[in-house]
Amino acid sequence: MTNRQCPRCGRQYPASYQRCPYCFRQRRKQRSAWARCLRYLRRVVIRLRRQGPYYLPAALGVLLALLILLCVLVSRCAFKGSEKPEEPPTVQTPDSEPQEPAEPLTLSQTALSLTAGESALLTASGGGEGVIWSSSNQDVATVESGTVTGKGAGSAVITAASGTETVTCQVTVQEPVVLPELALNHRDFPLPFGDPPVQMKVKIKGTRDLYDGEVVWTSQDTNVVSVSQEGLVERVGRGTTTVTAIIGDMTLECIVRVPR
Repeated sequence: MTNRQCPRCGRQYPASYQRCPYCFRQRRKQRSAWARCLRYLRRVVIRLRRQGPYYLPAALGVLLALLILLCVLVSRCAFKGSEKPEEPPTVQTPDSEPQEPAEPLTLSQTALSLTAGESALLTASGGGEGVIWSSSNQDVATVESGTVTGKGAGSAVITAASGTETVTCQVTVQEPVVLPELALNHRDFPLPFGDPPVQMKVKIKGTRDLYDGEVVWTSQDTNVVSVSQEGLVERVGRGTTTVTAIIGDMTLECIVRVPR
């Protein structure tokens, strides 16, 4: 509902009123005051007339006092009616400093390779407040607060969303490699001076097959024997040491003795 503003008193009143209710009440009060004064004057005049001509000076004094009082009342009412309500002071708020735009949303990695059961952490930077993480395939990879966990072989897309911005990371999950039971072709052997180098090999237990996967060969003491990445053990000095074959998480050892 719209409001109107009275041009006389400056107050707002509903548009359903044809005239300002505040001014109308004030005028009614003024009229009632005039009517009371006139009725009182009429009573005074009637009483003085009954008393006779000797009370005429007193009647004139009373009438003069009443007229003065009536003028005072009328002037006060008129002054109040002409007053306009004070407008509330306007509060000027200081201009807020322009905020710098946030940096675009980015991820620490855009591609991940995991094995089933393995986890990796993704971190998001930039964007607005709060990042919502989701995975396109929960059977392949899940994500919680940026931690991605591989569940099964396949591919999934990890999405980080902040406001209207989204960024993704491609995740590839492979099944963990299950190694067969392995053993070395030697567990303990001597390597006297004059003997040829010894070829170490990794075999699959229970078969005659050799393991053809990646093997890392090391010598505990290279002053006694050395070993190549193909597993060939050569004498260097005298003493006893250990040759180690590392296959994934598996470690196989062989003792080599060089006589004095």
